[in-house]
Amino acid sequence: MDRRPLLASRDLAEFSGSRMFDIRWYLDGRDGYQSYLAGHLPGASFIDLDATATSVAQPTAGRHPLPSPEVFVQAIAMLGIEPGRQVILMDDARGSIAARLWWMLDALGIEAYVLQGGVTSVESTKLCTSPCPPTPVAPWRPPIDTWPRSRIVTTDAIESDPSRYLLLDARATTRYLGIEEPIDRIGGHIPGARSLPWPTMLDLLETEGWRSDSRIQAILNDDRQLVAYCGSGVTACALVLAFRAIGTEVSLYPASYSGWSSDATHPICTVDCESECVT
Repeated sequence: MDRRPLLASRDLAEFSGSRMFDIRWYLDGRDGYQSYLAGHLPGASFIDLDATATSVAQPTAGRHPLPSPEVFVQAIAMLGIEPGRQVILMDDARGSIAARLWWMLDALGIEAYVLQGGVTSVESTKLCTSPCPPTPVAPWRPPIDTWPRSRIVTTDAIESDPSRYLLLDARATTRYLGIEEPIDRIGGHIPGARSLPWPTMLDLLETEGWRSDSRIQAILNDDRQLVAYCGSGVTACALVLAFRAIGTEVSLYPASYSGWSSDATHPICTVDCESECVT
């Protein structure tokens, strides 16, 4: 997979025939659609993350379980997304929310890109305040029945062979260390996981700093399977996206910390494990 998934705002004109979607969503409960109406790129339709890219929350599956490919395709067909049509995704969180949709579309073989820097990166365009209704297409059959095992890692897999994986925790370091935990049952992280907040990785990506960063180089040189997780499996996709942009594949742990920590028998760590992966 050599297609780079991040699209710079200066290159938007080259994708004039693409379908554009705005996927704003907030952990604090703010209304993403209202933010969209306050100003979005002309031609961009709104996508409701919860209604389109997640299933019903279940304790061990996490707050944002993946819907089946079939259910997901039914939803995106109503939005006009179909094979053979490029898709551009954006949000106002540097692409960290849009990355979830990118991951799902990419798994279906749809050519999708995330606008680097988000909506605010397009400074010269006058934003639109009227909704842009999508153009539905005929329902189509997904090429897969389940999300590929090559792209996801389950809780059972982590429990049965933890030494096989290098887990990357995309949340804020304060949540990783258990200093604060505003949502989940208990603070901390999965034992052995390394802290790599998604904003840090995007900063390193934008400045090319990942090439000299000891943490990233240690991760890239690790022989284990790289796996990203966050609180609920959404912003972890930003790590998958960023590593894809530098040519490295990272799997997703969809249940993430919300799924792991919901089981009181699972061990929780509050010690910084990052030093173990830095040489």
